[in-house]
Amino acid sequence: MRIGKFRVSKKAVSPVIATLLMIAVAVAASVIVYVWSAGLLGTLMGGGGSQVKEQVILEAYQWTASNDLKLYLRNVGSSNVTLANIYVGGTQLAAVGTKTMAPKGTSVQSLAPGTTFSAGTAYVVKVVTETGGVFSFTCICGSSG
Repeated sequence: MRIGKFRVSKKAVSPVIATLLMIAVAVAASVIVYVWSAGLLGTLMGGGGSQVKEQVILEAYQWTASNDLKLYLRNVGSSNVTLANIYVGGTQLAAVGTKTMAPKGTSVQSLAPGTTFSAGTAYVVKVVTETGGVFSFTCICGSSG
């Protein structure tokens, strides 16, 4: 058929070829999205270093007197944890006990605060590791938990 100067052909891409091309484009796009997201998640998840492998939990505490606190800590992570500092209500306290915990190991920290805390008041206890990991717990002065 001839329209004006241009010749128009009635031939087109077959429906089977068109379907295969659409499937190929969809697969290529999904592969690109998968590679991009795997790279992004790998960077976000694996870039934390040893802080990601450190996990410390407070199994129990004993704070019977306002100036005597005992923490029972457990390392549930996959790497050794070395304790650096312990803070109670924002005050750094001197800890006496095992500083390094192996995976699944425990540590008992006896703290003799220089300041007296109010009985019945909840305080935030922060355990800081040498690599900068911070683990926060809440303890009530004058009780055991």
